Amino acid sequence: MRRAAYLLSLAFAAGLAAFALAAGLAPAAGIPSAQAAPDLDAAAARLAERMQADRRWLHAHAELSLREHETQAYLRRELAALPGLKLVEGEWGTGLVALVRGGKPGPLVAWRADMDALPLSEATGLGFACTRRDTVTGGRETGVMHACGHDIHMAVGLGLARLASELRGELPGTLMLVFQPAEEVGAGAMQMIAAGLFAEGRRPKSILALHVHPTLDVGQLGYCPGWATANVDGFVLTVKGDGGHGAYPHRGADPVTLAAEMVLAFQTLVAREIDVNHNAVISVGRIEGGAKSNVIPNEVLIEATVRSQDDSTRQALADKVTRTVNGLAAAAGAPAPALEYYFGTAAGYNDPAIVKQVMAVVERVLGPAAAQSYLPGMGGEDFAYYGREVPGFQFRLGTASPGGVGAAAGLHTASYTPDEAALEIGLRVAAAALWDQLERGD
Repeated sequence: MRRAAYLLSLAFAAGLAAFALAAGLAPAAGIPSAQAAPDLDAAAARLAERMQADRRWLHAHAELSLREHETQAYLRRELAALPGLKLVEGEWGTGLVALVRGGKPGPLVAWRADMDALPLSEATGLGFACTRRDTVTGGRETGVMHACGHDIHMAVGLGLARLASELRGELPGTLMLVFQPAEEVGAGAMQMIAAGLFAEGRRPKSILALHVHPTLDVGQLGYCPGWATANVDGFVLTVKGDGGHGAYPHRGADPVTLAAEMVLAFQTLVAREIDVNHNAVISVGRIEGGAKSNVIPNEVLIEATVRSQDDSTRQALADKVTRTVNGLAAAAGAPAPALEYYFGTAAGYNDPAIVKQVMAVVERVLGPAAAQSYLPGMGGEDFAYYGREVPGFQFRLGTASPGGVGAAAGLHTASYTPDEAALEIGLRVAAAALWDQLERGD
């Protein structure tokens, strides 16, 4: 009797399953599909050599911010050749946007790769080193180099495009690939968003990115939930006084000593007026004034960078710097200073829920030892602007050769040479994390 009832229940369950399939119904949320997921690691391995070729071409043809014309042409050519991939036309400047629609229903997720290089003369000695020369503000000639790893970022982005194209029949949703210019000057992300990146049904459920990092070995991934990068603000201050003879400083206001007081006051401002639980830094990087030891100049120029993370501290610093410089000038009987305060790249926030999901994938793909947490930093990254629109997470990809001799050259240095083994690791993690985001649904 029990056996008959058991067989009847199996038949009933099979009938329900057949009905669901015939009706085109998807499995309920949380219930895994009977079909095995594609082998993303194998796909990444097949694409590793191609990614290396991409990276080397892009490295050799590095271009400065908003001048990424050859880079854009190369990316466009490679993307346009992929079956199932659609280039989205728009006012992207030197950027590109592409969509790969999967053969299965699902949400939209996005991946961002930045494209621009730095004004540095390369000193790596690589056979594919960049020899391009260009000019920067003031007409100064400089070399050009991918010293921040954006060549790696783009190569992984192309790898993702090829992988998604190859496996599009099994892709559970749509992948949007964003190749963004001008990250180094903090302009590219805002430009892409303003041009309608997330308009017309293109708002993703999440956006991911990686950034190479020489402090981590190949095979390690860095993560920081919550605030991870800083607001990159600053000011140009002209301290004004009364020029005169150095032997008679009492006859007027000395802008040199006043400027010195202001520099010290900025440090006290952070130490005594900003909550110690809110990160903040004011660093003066330039002071210029005077031409001779016994001549008091009319003015002194000060340039500083101001870093913070939360918006309230950001505004408080601007207000307090303004109050400080005006107050000190008034106390010295000096003319009012000219302060040009500006707000630059916004601080980046890694959505904690997305971080948890992605790092679970990392541990599955690379093992628990691969996941390396890091503390919030005061560097800037304009990926932050995407995270203010949709949940985002940018993780660090290790590029140091394990067991290498000596300290690896840092980012933004002329000798930065990432280990190309990081390319396949980056693609494996990116593909698995994006696939996981798609399978989770809206």
